[in-house]
Amino acid sequence: MFQSALPRYVQIANDLRHDIQQGVYQTGDRLPSQQQLGIRFGVNRHTVRQAVDLLKEEGLLRVDKGLGVFVADAPINYPIGKRVRYNNSLQAQGRSSRQKVLQLTETVATGKVAEYLALDLGDVVVQYETTGWADDKPLNVSTSYFAIASCPNIAEKLSEFASISKLMHDVYGFDHIRRRTFISSRPVKPQDAKLLKIAKNQSILLVQSINENQYGTAIEYTITRFRADSIELVIDS
Repeated sequence: MFQSALPRYVQIANDLRHDIQQGVYQTGDRLPSQQQLGIRFGVNRHTVRQAVDLLKEEGLLRVDKGLGVFVADAPINYPIGKRVRYNNSLQAQGRSSRQKVLQLTETVATGKVAEYLALDLGDVVVQYETTGWADDKPLNVSTSYFAIASCPNIAEKLSEFASISKLMHDVYGFDHIRRRTFISSRPVKPQDAKLLKIAKNQSILLVQSINENQYGTAIEYTITRFRADSIELVIDS
């Protein structure tokens, strides 16, 4: 079918797709405003929005409310399987990974922390909060809780290991096995929006994981907030 026979918004989407493929707009670049694109193509904003929506569905563009339209990066695949291998997964996709420690402290188990770690209310746990980066982009904010009774001196050991799975193996002789995972979508909290560098009205993927050792003892409860525009969760069966 000739381009002229296509609906106008499809023609515009084709032109913008070609621009992206040719490197006119690269990953992370902000596109001109709807008004500017309307002037370029001689159409109204509604037609521009239709073209943008089409490219959003293809995964080529993302819209950050209040900020504009950007060329989307390819999502990072994060497998949800029996083994917890976050860093290995990033490296297998050619991504560099790093983390920044936000908080490392002792606190007491309440609510879900006590329930999922099979502790009594008030038992002492270590709370470990980090931001995880893929290449030069913040990908997640993660809060983990460890029972001191199962992992003594873990607060001192966390700074020595980039991988919690390796820490569990080398220090405690534990396998690091995912027992259960809960996945939901939530509005981002202001503090997390700042850390993830996303708009305050965006949603995040909330992944809660209970991890155990080879003896069936829960050793870690983790709450991870992922950028929804950057991650694709893959459920391994």
